Amino acid sequence: MALLRFVTFLVGLLFLHPAQLVRAQYLQDYTGQTQAGSFHQTWFYQPRWNDPPVPVFDFNDGPHKISVYLVYNCFYMKDICRNADNFFATPRGQNMHPRSSSGLGPRTFGFDFNNRYRARNRGRHTCPDASATRPWRDNHTCPESDQQTVMRHDGPWFSTALEPGTTTNAIIHDTGPNGQIIPSNVRYSCDEFPPKSFVEGGDGVDLSTPSNTRCAALRCSPAGVFPTVKAEQDWQGSAHGSLRLELEEIMGNNPATFFGFDKTNSIALFNLGMINVQDGIAAKVGVSPERQITQAKKRAENGNDTIPIEKGITFEDIHEFMTAGHGNETLISAHHSPEEEFSSMVSSFNQMPQMEGMKSPMAWSFDDELDRNNARHWKDHHNEKPRNMHRDGAREARVATRNVPDSTVTPLLKRATPQDLEEAQEIVEKALAESSKLNALRLAQPLRNTYGIKKAAVNNLQVDNSTTNEDVTPLLHITTQIAQAAALVAEADSVAAGGNITKRAVSAGTYWMGSLQRKGTVPWGNDPAYKVFRNVLDYGAVGDGITDDTKAIKSAMINGTRCGEKCNGSTTKNAIVYFPPGKYLISTTIAMPFGTQVIGDANLRPTLVASPKFIGLGVLSTDEYTGGAGGAEQYYINTANFYRQIRNIVIDITQAGANISALHYQVAQATSLQNVELVAKAGSTQIGMYAENGSGGQISDVTFTGGGIGLYGGNQQFTAQRLTFNGCTTGVQVIWDWGWVWKSVKMTNVKVGFRLVSDDGSGNIGSVSILDSSFTNVGTAVVITPPSSATGSGSTGVVLENVAFSGVSTAIADTAGKTILAGSTSVIGHWALGPIYTGSTTSRSFQQGGKVGNYVRRSTLLDPKGAYFERAKPQYENRPIGDFVHLKDLGALGDGTTDDTVAFQRALYSTLGKILFVDAGAKIVGETWSQLVASGSYFENASKPQVLLKVGNVGDIGNVEMQDLLFTTRGATAGLILVQWNIAAASAGSAALWDCHARIGGATGTKLTPAECPPVTSGINQGCSAASLMMHITPLASGYFENMWLWGADHMLDDPDLTSPSNDMVQTSIYIARGFLIESTKATWLYATASEHAVFYQYNFNGASNVFAGMIQTESPYFQPTPPPPAPFAAVVGLFPGDPSYSCAAGNEFSGCDESWGVIITKSENIFIAGAGIYSWFSTYAQTCIDTQLCQKALILLTSNKASVRIQNLITIGAKYMAVMDGKGITAVSNLNVKSHPFWSQITILDVGSTGPQFNDLIWIDPAVWKMDQPKFTCVPPCHVKIPPWTGATSTVNYPLMTVSSGTWTSTITQAPITISQWVFEIVTLTQDGTNNKHKRQGFASFIPVLATTPFWPSVIYTGVDGATTATAPSIPFPTPPASPLVGSFPKRWWNPEIGIMNDPTVLECTYAFDFSCLPNPYLVGGDGSLTSPEFPDFDDENWEELLTICPAPSSTTSTTSTSTTKATTTTTIAEQATESPLEQGNPAINQVECYKKGENTEHVRMESAASSFCKSISKSSLKGKMIKSNEYPFAYNGGFGTVTIRISLEILKDTCEFVFDEKTCKQYLSVPTDSCDCGGINNKHGGTVSNNCLQWRIDPELSG
Repeated sequence: MALLRFVTFLVGLLFLHPAQLVRAQYLQDYTGQTQAGSFHQTWFYQPRWNDPPVPVFDFNDGPHKISVYLVYNCFYMKDICRNADNFFATPRGQNMHPRSSSGLGPRTFGFDFNNRYRARNRGRHTCPDASATRPWRDNHTCPESDQQTVMRHDGPWFSTALEPGTTTNAIIHDTGPNGQIIPSNVRYSCDEFPPKSFVEGGDGVDLSTPSNTRCAALRCSPAGVFPTVKAEQDWQGSAHGSLRLELEEIMGNNPATFFGFDKTNSIALFNLGMINVQDGIAAKVGVSPERQITQAKKRAENGNDTIPIEKGITFEDIHEFMTAGHGNETLISAHHSPEEEFSSMVSSFNQMPQMEGMKSPMAWSFDDELDRNNARHWKDHHNEKPRNMHRDGAREARVATRNVPDSTVTPLLKRATPQDLEEAQEIVEKALAESSKLNALRLAQPLRNTYGIKKAAVNNLQVDNSTTNEDVTPLLHITTQIAQAAALVAEADSVAAGGNITKRAVSAGTYWMGSLQRKGTVPWGNDPAYKVFRNVLDYGAVGDGITDDTKAIKSAMINGTRCGEKCNGSTTKNAIVYFPPGKYLISTTIAMPFGTQVIGDANLRPTLVASPKFIGLGVLSTDEYTGGAGGAEQYYINTANFYRQIRNIVIDITQAGANISALHYQVAQATSLQNVELVAKAGSTQIGMYAENGSGGQISDVTFTGGGIGLYGGNQQFTAQRLTFNGCTTGVQVIWDWGWVWKSVKMTNVKVGFRLVSDDGSGNIGSVSILDSSFTNVGTAVVITPPSSATGSGSTGVVLENVAFSGVSTAIADTAGKTILAGSTSVIGHWALGPIYTGSTTSRSFQQGGKVGNYVRRSTLLDPKGAYFERAKPQYENRPIGDFVHLKDLGALGDGTTDDTVAFQRALYSTLGKILFVDAGAKIVGETWSQLVASGSYFENASKPQVLLKVGNVGDIGNVEMQDLLFTTRGATAGLILVQWNIAAASAGSAALWDCHARIGGATGTKLTPAECPPVTSGINQGCSAASLMMHITPLASGYFENMWLWGADHMLDDPDLTSPSNDMVQTSIYIARGFLIESTKATWLYATASEHAVFYQYNFNGASNVFAGMIQTESPYFQPTPPPPAPFAAVVGLFPGDPSYSCAAGNEFSGCDESWGVIITKSENIFIAGAGIYSWFSTYAQTCIDTQLCQKALILLTSNKASVRIQNLITIGAKYMAVMDGKGITAVSNLNVKSHPFWSQITILDVGSTGPQFNDLIWIDPAVWKMDQPKFTCVPPCHVKIPPWTGATSTVNYPLMTVSSGTWTSTITQAPITISQWVFEIVTLTQDGTNNKHKRQGFASFIPVLATTPFWPSVIYTGVDGATTATAPSIPFPTPPASPLVGSFPKRWWNPEIGIMNDPTVLECTYAFDFSCLPNPYLVGGDGSLTSPEFPDFDDENWEELLTICPAPSSTTSTTSTSTTKATTTTTIAEQATESPLEQGNPAINQVECYKKGENTEHVRMESAASSFCKSISKSSLKGKMIKSNEYPFAYNGGFGTVTIRISLEILKDTCEFVFDEKTCKQYLSVPTDSCDCGGINNKHGGTVSNNCLQWRIDPELSG
């Protein structure tokens, strides 16, 4: 709405009705005007004839076209709907808008944001309360003659009658089976329609058009009892509050479109609908783009309102639109009681319910027209309701059952002869000796990654299926004969050790996963009999530690046609192999096929025990060597060994032989370990985990106990979190890597923590970041080869950050025996080794070890101990099976073809508060990465992108958890946004996802395979543009993301026949415009994320801040530069914020016009990337460019960033420039780490250039330091220190007079003096050498803080001649601090800084009650920037005044019948109700007042506000007997400065006294010491007490410390 149009119309309206008189009520209609040259109507509302017009916002008109509607569900809100129906039957209801009938629909209403005056006055006219001369309750009889069934949140109440003797219209109580009283806890209250918050409500300007009124139920409770029910007026109040929030959000998020919106005075139009559906939703508020609503008039035959609510659109049209999954809805549950806490767990395809914690609708199968006299029938029928077991209570473990005959699980030893056993032992001894020898040779020379492709035919490029190193040693091929022999020997050894092979019952465990009914099918798998879930007991496993379970477990692994040996990958053969609690004896290696999740009981982890003569390399193995290619051939390509998971498993190899590992873990992306323990023999050559190569990946929550090495291996890039090493000889030996982030590692009783040395001792370990970790009783924490500053020397980049040492001999040493960092320091705050850049491309140096820069961790990203926050993936192990709901039970088919959008959306609505289990194949616990698939024309338009999964609406704050999901596509979907993350976490980690991935193309069923999208080397594949954006974290959002891979397919994952090792993984050209766009400014964590093969960029941090990321990994598309970016999306460049500009001038090496950007960081601050692997492997499918670093020009774009953007351990491959920073390049050759393929480059610390200061490095000292006699703190120099404000002094400053004017109008603003009680100090900068810079610097000597001058005056708000409000402030300088204050004193204590390795004690930024740098804009006199008066409570429930009414507890009666042998007599006795002796009341006539007259003072309005809040807080308390009720009410900026806390208390002085609560009386008592003291003016109130025979009231403003 243009300002010019508003002003022009305002002048015209002011003279429409000059002769009208002001009345007590308001107009109920609008005035419209169409401006010249416009087709859109502009509406205004003039409350009274002489009031200035208020602009009315009509979302359904003009360019925005948004439908906003409120829906009452008449199944639950029966009387409210009856009242509305009665109104619509009246003449006014038939013609609500006579002045604007041509432009507004018959069900269009205006929501009035002026609830403080207009809405309140309407309600008091239509429904006068008890304070009125003629209260509504005294002049309206309840119940109505046609009173509807009273509905509560737990179902219909049995009667509509009143409680006998009630004075509050309380509804009659019920009687339990033993005669106990069951109060209704509801009463009849006045419902008016239209409601008071609608413009159409009230009596009208001449009191002739009142709203209809009717008795409707509202909750109430006895005094001191928390309300336990909700009724229809409660639901209505919540719905209206939600409507207000939705309207505020629309206009608040679009200030340019909705210019002039005032949330205290504006009017916004919406539409009302009424339905009658038994769905558990009492009301809802919806917002949807009107232009998208179908105009098809599909009507239900019965029961739906078909009155058009907008031009050409009925409510049914909108309802269909929303049901199909479009728009946004807020749901008001019909089943929640006030006691239930609301938790936000919302995510949806295209809508996000904002109602939190809604349970599944209850099954109310009763006839609504049931005669009330027969209501007992309904109650009896519903007495027995199914109840879930208590979540936190212990659940009895069940005995496991099998789906196989017991005969199949008879121990081998019982069926074997002595000769069988002797032969088996001979076979095993021979195989074991050979296996141990070959294992030792392979461990001494592990297989590495190689990076190459082979050309199978002309123009047919394929990835090689084998990874080849020279001189690798083949491993033992375990034949069927060896396996059978090993199993028999394992059982014999177990019995010899004292085991008993008698069959026994095995516990099925208490974890929900073992009992959940399985309904999953694999999409496009074409095998309905294929089992996704496999319990090993069903395949013959016993789990007693005596019977060999190897064969049974292998059977569970390979049952059905799975992708194992001779298969390089599959997306249709995923499976869960589940282990109940038990000990499973394993005699030979168990291979895990592609796509396998091994999951154990989370409450009692199962143990896989390697037999004493175990044969193989690892007990579990994610990849097996087959013996081909000289021993190097294996099941899977190590860099394409995707989709694996192991959790809740213990693997024990302590009784097995040498040279084996508990786990052979060779993996790539989309893989994870969690809650795993690997136990090896202390001091042996056993290894916990052998992970020799791959391209990961993430592991977390793994414990390594004993063994020669805990974790032995290497990987391109990896993230390892929350690992524990106990008693290992060496904790970790990394034999090669490029980048590895180690987070929250604990090493105890280990000789060497990290040995970063290749198996041949040559080094070439790229880099490691060790964060938030500890070493206790460790010989040497880190061993590296001697570092060298020479490029290409293979020197290892090392970063230690927040690492604690205790009992550590040497922190860092090299293999030559040199100590690089001594172990005497207890905590290392930051220490780096390797190439560094300090803010510019020319500032390169080689750091030999030490602190780099002054980067300070952002406190919002930290946990209470100062470590970067983490949250382990929840497994819901304490939740009962009843808390899980199958998506397929709610209508989804999950076949990959049927559109399941509506079913999925309905499932999200109906399972709030539950855990939605998404079966495998369904379209938010998933099963083997359940797929959510985008398909169809809705997603095809790249210029109008649509979202598949929208998590929250913009502005939502709440909780959501998702895990084990796959976001995918089918066919050409160029306009697709896979995931849009809008929700902001209510607390750290409360909005999160784990093990969720995006996969676009390259799989069966996607229609984006090499058949449709071959790897072209010229031109563009038509029909292969598959997405606009893979993931978007929007500016107001935040979240926690752990192990997430966003992948545009570069090759086909599915092996064509699963039977030939010679099959190749054929490449494909698929186009995705953008990868991962991050605009979040709130705390967000990205652990182990990757984004690959998008056209524009893989990561884009655009205006982002407060983000932790590590490790991140990218690859550029293999087909680029054919076509070069932005093709094939040139037409939509700029559609999303932060898109590259693509100024493709000749010779510009920094334009990004050859290949995609790996990472873009623009206009961002406080970004910490703990490790990054950014790779470019191809140039139009050729790889000859890698070693010359010419696959593309540049990989990272850094532009116009602010302070504290740091990239740690950056690795790049294949590009000439590692990064372009503010127009200048950092060459890869300058940072070359090795001079051999693939010639990677490495930077240990890259501090990105800033447009201002390099770091946000202010250290906020904890105010508790002021309590020390000698304030003391430690910091890591250089330190820029914020001293906490001083609160021990008070002074005042006169606020300058200001003159404001507009045209001929002039006014002078006067403001009371400002009280200053929070004194801010100048920033102190400390350096070790005391050198000078722009801050005042000093050495670490004691100092007295210096008071700072306030940089600006607070603003005041004034109302101009045109009614508009404006903020203004004096322009003259604020006075310097006085030499001494009026009250108290300034500090003269010396502060004692100390050099330390940590900044301590500190608090979060802007934690202080007052600080110049944290003030809102505008900063207002007497407040914190809010324009809302505290006089009225800001409740969502507009019925808050009605809810103050107390319903006394009903009296009880019981009946007894007695009989004798002579005659029957019936006697009725009334049970006596115990009564208390009358308690004494306070007598105001003898009040005595004590005025404080000194100390802190404050304004009258704050005393009044605090008193009002206190009275509300005690309204439901029992106020009898000797007791004290007290509370504190802090006000952030007292008089414009400082903090004042108003303490209020009520003391009942004797046991024989009580205070019968009355809000008016409560406020009157507290007004006495406020108004009777300090009578020199309205402000400067010091408070005091008022006492009488029973009560003492105290109100006291005090300084806040």
